[in-house]
Amino acid sequence: MSSFDFDDTETSGIWWSTNVSIRDLCIELKEETACKDKDIVQLLRSIANSIEENSF
Repeated sequence: MSSFDFDDTETSGIWWSTNVSIRDLCIELKEETACKDKDIVQLLRSIANSIEENSF
């Protein structure tokens, strides 16, 4: 997260809990579907790309 250039002193707990939630959901997805790590990475990249495409 060192590439982020903003003050997160008020929201660091939200960033941490969101990261944990996403990680836990990815682990659950992997366990339930037996997909590979690369498939999860591809899913996360596609989500990130869709966010970037819709950014102002």
